[in-house]
This record gives sequence, C-alpha cells and structure tokens, in this order.
Amino acid sequence: MKFRTTRFGELEYGDEVVMHFPEGVLGFPESKRYILLEHNAEGSPFKWLQSLDNPDLAFIVIDPFQIAADYRFDIDLDTERIIGTNEASSCALMAISNIPRDAPLAMTANLKAPLLVNVETRRGRQVILTNNFYQINTPVFPTLSQMRGVEPDEAQELERAVS
Repeated sequence: MKFRTTRFGELEYGDEVVMHFPEGVLGFPESKRYILLEHNAEGSPFKWLQSLDNPDLAFIVIDPFQIAADYRFDIDLDTERIIGTNEASSCALMAISNIPRDAPLAMTANLKAPLLVNVETRRGRQVILTNNFYQINTPVFPTLSQMRGVEPDEAQELERAVS
C-alpha cells in the first residue's frame, strides 16, 4: 500500500507492519493506524511513529529502556483486553519524545504514558502509569549519552528533521 505524508513524502508499506491503536493516542483519538519508521541516522535509538490516518502526524519515539534501564510497568486488565496479552515480553514499548524548538538538548520523553504494542497482533494502547516513578517530561540527554554514547549532534539532527 502507498501513503503520502507531509514529512516523509510517499511511503510504501505492507499490512503486516501496521499497528492499530483502537483508542488512538492521547490528544489524537481519530488517528488509530500507525507505522514505525527508522530514523535516518545509523544506529539511532529514535524512530518515527507515522499516522496512516493523518499525513501530518508523526511522533519521535524511543524505547524507554534506552533512558531508564530499570523501567518497569504492569499491564492492567483493560490494556490486556485491548492488545491481547498481559506479557510485557511480547510487547514493544515506545515513549513519545518532545524536542523544544531551538533547544534539542532539552529533549524529553514521556515515560509516564508509554505506547505498548503486542508484537504478534500489532494492537497497541497508550497507557498512563499510576506510579510516581516516571514523568511526562523525562530528560533524554545526558542519560542517553551516558548509556549509549549518543552525541548531542544527533539531537540537533532530530531538531532539523522536526522543523
């Protein structure tokens, strides 16, 4: 299938890569279908979550374990019902990132409301964790730099891509 996006131009994808969020993502309930795209920097921990329902909507996401090695959560019954599993090991996890304009090193990730996707069914849900361990604006740098050796120029490249 083909889809034209604002940011990436025309994309070609197969049905097997489409993730379905029956409730949408917070703030975007009408956007329910997404595909995950690699960020163009080799080895980058960042990816793009592109909506197939809105060509203008794409989120920069990162695996929360990249910035919080001890990240943990429980899958509640509602989430289990929607995504089809209660096994965290069978899920992909993403945190939506925010890059302030003109301040890429101030990038944050929302660890309080991660996106959880069952890798077998490709059904996902954004969950709001009820614990007080995580914040919606967790700084990405310098934690990511310490854990993975990601340099600040990658943040600047992301800022250019978002602008």
